[in-house]
Amino acid sequence: MYSIDDFDRPSVAADIVVFGIDRSGSDSKSKNLELKILLIRRGEEPFLGRLSLPGGFLRKGETIGQTALRELSEEAGVSDPKLIQFGVYSQADRDPRGWIISCAFLALTDTVTLSTAEDSDAADAQWLSFSFSGDHREASVTIGQDITINYRDGVPLESPLAFDHAQIIFDAFLRLRDEAVYHDIIFDLMPPLFAISDLQKPFEAITGIHTTPQNFRKKISPKIEETDLFDQRMAHRPSKLYKRKDIVS
Repeated sequence: MYSIDDFDRPSVAADIVVFGIDRSGSDSKSKNLELKILLIRRGEEPFLGRLSLPGGFLRKGETIGQTALRELSEEAGVSDPKLIQFGVYSQADRDPRGWIISCAFLALTDTVTLSTAEDSDAADAQWLSFSFSGDHREASVTIGQDITINYRDGVPLESPLAFDHAQIIFDAFLRLRDEAVYHDIIFDLMPPLFAISDLQKPFEAITGIHTTPQNFRKKISPKIEETDLFDQRMAHRPSKLYKRKDIVS
């Protein structure tokens, strides 16, 4: 006969990797967009003062997805992003406070104004530039101006971040890149009508894959539909506007 009291129970937490596309100053079609990552500076132990992912503990009556949304709102003022759950982290020594399992989520958004609730354990939240180079065997992640994390076989060699968050970030970026190349996550950033360049720039910022507008249009054409409207932001040569094609399953 099963009894819940016969088994040890871990605490359960959510950690959220939020990537942002920074469009500030990008009115020109030639302006490259910048990929950023949302990190918080911890306001309490463990790892007081260290940078970490936003996140927190599951509360009674919540789903883990609701925990992730609540923590993002409390720690960074980010509201209602689309979340993709991509991993569970359960190594016994991942948190010095005890046995804590983390469910990790990925989100992609336009960079937003940040705010931190007074009762949050985060001292502040900030968007930092993010770049990735290499592959699964040898890779390097650069965050902001001061943080570089090297990886071998997908494992961080050392990290200034709290907990195992360098590992979670590495895994999240690979999932983000996969979602951008093979799925539809880029459309989450788009208004109802958009120019090809509006779609191509964030794709390039995430994947590092640069191609001509003609080749990109060919790649994305099964998912978009041309309209009779034009982008009036470009006075000399307005661009045709597109919308996402309705997919009937």
